[in-house]
Amino acid sequence: MAKVYTNLLNVYTRKGDSGDTGLYGGSRVSKTDIKVDTYGNIDEASSFIGIARALIEDEEIKKTLYKIQEKFIIIGGYLSSDRNGILKLKEKISDADVEELEKNIDYFSKDLLPLSNFIIPGENIQSSSLHVARTVVRRSERKIVHLRDRREISKEILKYINRTSDLLFILARVTEGKEAISYISNDIMKRIENLESKNNLISRTPKREERDIKSNNMLTLEEAKKIIIAGEKKAVEMGKDFVFAIVNSEGNLILEEKMDRAILASIEIALKKAYTSAALKLDTSILTNLVNPGGSLYGLHTDSRYIVFGGGVVLKKDGKIVGALGVSGGTVEEDMTIASACVESFGK
Repeated sequence: MAKVYTNLLNVYTRKGDSGDTGLYGGSRVSKTDIKVDTYGNIDEASSFIGIARALIEDEEIKKTLYKIQEKFIIIGGYLSSDRNGILKLKEKISDADVEELEKNIDYFSKDLLPLSNFIIPGENIQSSSLHVARTVVRRSERKIVHLRDRREISKEILKYINRTSDLLFILARVTEGKEAISYISNDIMKRIENLESKNNLISRTPKREERDIKSNNMLTLEEAKKIIIAGEKKAVEMGKDFVFAIVNSEGNLILEEKMDRAILASIEIALKKAYTSAALKLDTSILTNLVNPGGSLYGLHTDSRYIVFGGGVVLKKDGKIVGALGVSGGTVEEDMTIASACVESFGK
């Protein structure tokens, strides 16, 4: 797209002082005209997309947003033109532009989990900015439909605006996931560092370590590997891929394993399930009823640190909790089936 430069010395013309404005093509309309309101909303939507682009760190998403802003300039030009102006426009929105958005929606959606509830924006500033942009684009869509009821509007423009809001919703979810994975990764590194520090301390007192192992108070790395191998074997039988996370009794990570086709979001969920079981000394499937109104743990479901549905189980030796396992990748029932196979192998 060719760049258009504005002579800033001539920004004000005084032609709009009377409350009307000129359209591309020569005609003038009131600034309260629905056409002006419509292209003004497109300008506003592009500005909010720009805020999101400035806040987001992911380069692929930034480039995607910039391309949308370029198309919004074309849409704004169309909406701010009269019939004569539209005939003079060199660039217009096409079906190919709509198809590109649909391809982006499919591409960015591929690793997302199905939604089980409404999303409440506010997880982080990056995703929240995309949600704001999405709602402004939705308003712009309503304005265009309103305008279409009175004047002829290109159907490709309406399609493009509709798909844009869908894509912004998907990008907001992707951004939330990336932020969560980054947070979990950093948290895992801290836990590993803490675990290494503890191991170094224990290594200076070998008699204590030997005593703990002999009394079965510790969950070893070899035991964790055995548990996950059993889970992966069951997963192969089911024809699905899962993520496994095993923590010690204090919630510190011992081992995490992602099967090849398991989605990235399951990494965070599996670890949270394991942490929840270790922290509360309960299987996460039990928590479902406890967090309901009147339950002893009512309100826990609002704490983002915990998972309150099946797939997290405690691991016991001689009746003593030595750690916990988290499984994610399928339905709640499938996660629980895999977790049961893991626990069964641990008891052998």
